[in-house]
Amino acid sequence: MKTILDSDVLIDYLQGLPPAREEMARYRQPHYSMNSFIELHGGARDAGEARAVEALLASLARVKLTDEVARRAVELRRDLQLKLPDAMVLASAEVEGCILVTRNTRDFPKDDPRVRFPYAV
Repeated sequence: MKTILDSDVLIDYLQGLPPAREEMARYRQPHYSMNSFIELHGGARDAGEARAVEALLASLARVKLTDEVARRAVELRRDLQLKLPDAMVLASAEVEGCILVTRNTRDFPKDDPRVRFPYAV
């Protein structure tokens, strides 16, 4: 299964949460979006955390923010009333043919087949 890991799952992984580590181990080549790149780097509080973010992202495949992703994000934002970052990550997943793995049950529909909610904290 081709997947994009949302920022919340990646942050949980960096914090050492076992459910996030178990979830990531399920996938051969998980992906991340440019949103996660920005959110993780923006949240790094020191050089050590920045290195941990770089090491994690280097082990994953990055989905580029293309015109197609941007257009789809606009549609999703309008149709589902998603916040821009959520629309962008879901659009990235759709365009790449991925399932979005997140624990964000507040912003994504729970019955959406494009989204997997593997655990809660």
